[in-house]
Amino acid sequence: MGPVTDLSTRLDKRKIRIAAAGAQEQRRHRRVPLRLPGRYLDPVRGEFACTLIDVSPGGAKIAAEAPPALGERIVMLFDGLGRVEGDVVRAGARGFAVRFNTTQRKRDRLGDAITWRFNMERLGLEEDRAAPRKPGTGRVKIRLKDGVLIQADLVDVSISGAAFACLERPRVGESVSVGDLTGRVTRWLDNGFAVSFDPPRG
Repeated sequence: MGPVTDLSTRLDKRKIRIAAAGAQEQRRHRRVPLRLPGRYLDPVRGEFACTLIDVSPGGAKIAAEAPPALGERIVMLFDGLGRVEGDVVRAGARGFAVRFNTTQRKRDRLGDAITWRFNMERLGLEEDRAAPRKPGTGRVKIRLKDGVLIQADLVDVSISGAAFACLERPRVGESVSVGDLTGRVTRWLDNGFAVSFDPPRG
């Protein structure tokens, strides 16, 4: 292998690394629909009610009867996501969009909270307000391909899949339904199995 081939191979590997990093960043900032009540504080006009429409760890779309002005920096509070600060990047008659102004650590925590809230209703989980909200807690009903219904404990969950603790383990590759979601069993775990969700339709 000559020096030209070596250089070409290194460049190809570098392109792959850059593409992978870009895809990871795109997934990290993927917007998901999530309707949550909240309030925002305008530095000039005071506090107003609003509703989250969709969100990612990088920003959000918000409905409001009294949107803030373009370019304003505002503080928002949403049920289940907590307090977050951001800059208004779009403003209209009935809503606005913000780019969050947070540290990477806060952004990661926000991403976990978004993922949990996004999947909670889709998995048919009820929130236990007496206990701290933690990703990966709750009992869910899983319907197998033949119609059999089993119960399992949710171990962890992401936008693309979930892991369950259960004595019964469906076959790898079997189609299952979890709440409003459908997916396939991807692997067995020591105490259960993992499911990869089907991509959303439309």
